[in-house]
Amino acid sequence: MRQTLPEPPESRYEVLALFTGSMLGASLVLMSTGTLLPFLEAAFHIGKAQLGLVLSAQLLGAVFTTALCGMLTDRFGDKAVVLWSGIVMGVALMLAGAVHNFVWLIFWLVIYGVAYSAVTPAGSHAIIFFFKKEDRGLAMGLRQCGVPLAGVVGSLLLPAIALRFNYGPALATAGVITFIACASASFLYREPKELQGERVSLRAMLSELIQIARDARLIYLTINGMILLCAQVAVMAFFAITLVHEARYAIPAAVAAFAISQIAAVAGRLSWGWSSDAVFKGSRAIPLAIVCVFTALVAFWVSTITPETPAATIVLIAAVLGFCAEGWFGLGVIALAEVGGEEHSGSALGFALTWMFVAAFIAPLMFGAVAEAQGYVVAWRWLAVFELLGIPPALLASAILRRTAAVEAVR
Repeated sequence: MRQTLPEPPESRYEVLALFTGSMLGASLVLMSTGTLLPFLEAAFHIGKAQLGLVLSAQLLGAVFTTALCGMLTDRFGDKAVVLWSGIVMGVALMLAGAVHNFVWLIFWLVIYGVAYSAVTPAGSHAIIFFFKKEDRGLAMGLRQCGVPLAGVVGSLLLPAIALRFNYGPALATAGVITFIACASASFLYREPKELQGERVSLRAMLSELIQIARDARLIYLTINGMILLCAQVAVMAFFAITLVHEARYAIPAAVAAFAISQIAAVAGRLSWGWSSDAVFKGSRAIPLAIVCVFTALVAFWVSTITPETPAATIVLIAAVLGFCAEGWFGLGVIALAEVGGEEHSGSALGFALTWMFVAAFIAPLMFGAVAEAQGYVVAWRWLAVFELLGIPPALLASAILRRTAAVEAVR
């Protein structure tokens, strides 16, 4: 299959904009969880470990459905999956905003997470199809900018609504925005015939998924992604509240610092994607190993924050943290999607993201438990050590990818 534009011709940048918008809308609550935790802490009188559960709940649903969503995207196409996921996410968030019981709040956040698991696979086919290999790193980086942009928008919008009306209207507002963003992307996207899905049986899809899951490149990249995603969710859930407790920041100041980290994450997703195209000549794994090093260093830096830390230093820490700990994700997604190729990128992403969401589900609970027992300083330092474990699998993936490329070149 070659990248022939559909009829009527559709701009690849239009496609990119549509799926970036759906990513932004769908990620508002997930990326703003940390800025809403102070309101939930006050409303439900919960501890640090339970605060971690608020984010983990959103990722729990994704643990069980990401592989399925990847296969469904291969089967039915991006257009249908992004629409239905948007409907479910929107309704779940509006219902989460309507309840006043912590258990029911967690339940609806789990349902939101079930549908959110479709956001990354739905749209990745289009990136692989419309963009050449030498442009895909930057293109996927641009698309994944929707996530930290959601962090910027959500961290400014949702806490402001919560300050005025409490957390319920904030969640309901996010639900409406999520539905509009995903529905708009689905209705405006003129899906090429080649991407409308393969009408194959569930058994055949499972067989293809199992075959893809045996690929050593995918396994090593998945392990690297699991480790890096732990740092990303730690930033999402605990950076703002760390500033509240360790630097004695007021909530608005902590939210502003978090917003700075998200702006830097946008720059990171563009920069890491571009560097993999232009500097590393299409290699995705080597930059991912470098990200592990920088993420470990900045996580340790966060652990040094005290009330005496200058504001300028806090700003710098926030920027570097966002650039590294969150800026890598678009690069990771395109690395995984390229293993699956145009036909099976959804299944490859579904397999990898399932395990990555397992790690993301566990990480906030573990981080919160360590913070509860030993404080935020120790939690960030343990995270710094853990991030170094992502280097070996990235280097192993790089070695296999080089050998595979050399064999294909000879052929």
